[in-house]
Amino acid sequence: MELVPDFVLKERYQIIRNLGRGGMGAVYLAHDTVLDHVVAVKVNHSPAEEAEEQFLKEARLLAALRHPTLPRVTDYFILGEEQYLVMDYVPGDSFDVILKEDGIQPMAMVMQWAQQLGSAISYLHHQKPPVIHRDIKPANIKLMPTGEVMLVDFGIAKVSDGTNATTAGAQGFTPGYSPPEQYGGAHTAPYSDQYSLAATLYQLLTNHQPEDGLQRLMGTAVLAPMKVLNPVVPEGMQAVIERAMAPTTEERYRSVDAFVKALAPYTSQTLMVKPEYERPGKGDVPPPDTPQAASEKPGRKLPWWVLVIAGVVLIGMIAGGIALLGGSEPATPAPDDNSGNALSTSVAATLTQAAGATKPQETAAPTVQETEAPVAPSEPAPTLEQPTTGPNLVGKGGYIAYISNKGSDKIYQVWLMKVALDNSGTFTVVEDKQLTTDVGDKSFPAWSPDGKRLLYSAPSGGRTLGIDIWMLDLETPEKPAVNLSQHQGEDTQAAWSPDGNLIAFTNRGANGNDLRQLFLMNSDGTNIQRLSREFQEFSPTWSPDQLYLAYVISASSHYIMYLRTAADGYASPVKFDTQEVLGRQGDVADPAWSPDGDLIAYVRMEGASRNIFLTRFSDRGSRNIPITQTGRDTEPAFSDDGQWIAFTSGRDGSKDIFVMNTAGNMQTNLTNSPTVEQMPTWQPVP
Repeated sequence: MELVPDFVLKERYQIIRNLGRGGMGAVYLAHDTVLDHVVAVKVNHSPAEEAEEQFLKEARLLAALRHPTLPRVTDYFILGEEQYLVMDYVPGDSFDVILKEDGIQPMAMVMQWAQQLGSAISYLHHQKPPVIHRDIKPANIKLMPTGEVMLVDFGIAKVSDGTNATTAGAQGFTPGYSPPEQYGGAHTAPYSDQYSLAATLYQLLTNHQPEDGLQRLMGTAVLAPMKVLNPVVPEGMQAVIERAMAPTTEERYRSVDAFVKALAPYTSQTLMVKPEYERPGKGDVPPPDTPQAASEKPGRKLPWWVLVIAGVVLIGMIAGGIALLGGSEPATPAPDDNSGNALSTSVAATLTQAAGATKPQETAAPTVQETEAPVAPSEPAPTLEQPTTGPNLVGKGGYIAYISNKGSDKIYQVWLMKVALDNSGTFTVVEDKQLTTDVGDKSFPAWSPDGKRLLYSAPSGGRTLGIDIWMLDLETPEKPAVNLSQHQGEDTQAAWSPDGNLIAFTNRGANGNDLRQLFLMNSDGTNIQRLSREFQEFSPTWSPDQLYLAYVISASSHYIMYLRTAADGYASPVKFDTQEVLGRQGDVADPAWSPDGDLIAYVRMEGASRNIFLTRFSDRGSRNIPITQTGRDTEPAFSDDGQWIAFTSGRDGSKDIFVMNTAGNMQTNLTNSPTVEQMPTWQPVP
């Protein structure tokens, strides 16, 4: 069925215009009248009955995908003989258009795009069952106004059946980008997407379509060397890309992860902090919340080499500002009067953003009692019962671990509590008990992914009188805590990776370096390695799929959210918000990822004020929603079901543990004590 402007599909999607057409269907720009934003509607013509079941199976899988370099599928349905996918509309030009207009792309940007695309493709391949895109090429990659890329068009994406073949369905290949095994539509697997990604990078760096893979396999064509087409391409980079484009699967890398990792040295050599990238004169971007498409913005196109020079200058300015920072310390705000009421606005509300240079607060760890080294408790630690479930328990019945000095020893210890909703809908603490009892102040508790072990920071007990990361196994409470890090300086803010194999943490003082810097170690404390170098970086938090490590970087008296990616072993910083140099989140502290990976809660700092905000990872900073407004709220932590947030607040005169839902409603003081209760973290529940 031909969809014309103003036609309303399924009583919801008002068609704006056609975006493109192919042999099997078309793509339309539409206005979602329910959610009031623009979407892309992809129509496939598939009259075969067996295709319906396959479409629904794969549409459900695509709808569950969440990755910043993949558009979200928000709806799918079948009407007559036509299949419909509704997904995010991605503004910007595809690379086939960009290459025609601008030619060879800057090598530094191509390497950054390679990391983004590799992360998305790896994410697809790690689904259960794996998803094979099967049509990666410049025409299916869009360059957004932010300078980042988006992999689009799942028209012939297939779900692997575990035998390195794809399920029955649409067949397709594009000469130059499809590997030889894809001809005929059989036996495609992750190594097929690797070939297509490499072929795409080849063209971005040379503006030359690669010779056909099947002809190369048969010996009737030879791939033109990249350095002949673009002399600035390093020989090593050429070798990596050409290996990934090998005609036979055995010659390629074992995975897309391995391919992208092999490119990582060229990413770090060409670029440390990603420059802003904007193509002048491009305006095919409708306003996000109206059905009207914008007209082309006039502008004079600059040669690509001018963009490279401008990017290098910008990098130098940013890097210089970071290097000049030194070891300045966030200021702790003085107490002031209680000013808070619960915020009842919806998360969907779009509010104004904070601006201006501010100094942040990082909640200080309690003063260490250096004269007393931690010793094994005189009596066994409390046994951690399996989390109970019930209709009134919140957070799936998991414990909230937190730090308090309310015990008789006045030492900052780890405590555990459970929270429920009573019959009147009011929060109540149903269990509250002290977990640690040994000497030495504790701070920054962190659960293992299985919820059976707990990390915290405490004095090392050695001659250095530093602070180390300790682990308590709650399944064997008779055993004392184990010093995992045994590391010079102060080790704090531990974050356990979702697979349980790694621990990221912040250190200050290692090797005489007074800057806070990120470190990584195995979960047994071995193989400690420093991620940060000359920059001040802290407060790590993992994405649930472990593809990203979010954290805070200190630059020019600002505190900006950054990312590190699994694609290069978390080696290089990448800005969370690529559109503005300092980020639209304001000055950031205490980032925390939601269990589904969709949201990041963080603290925005404005002078002495601290409020909790939410931002969507997929938006990368375009919307930042406040959910508290008392100016005294820090350290957000999601419950395992993602419905609740525990946090620290000083609104009632002293630091207490509060809880609220993710819309910022029902804000309730759980501890309400004159002593200090802080640093909550919610137990994962299998």
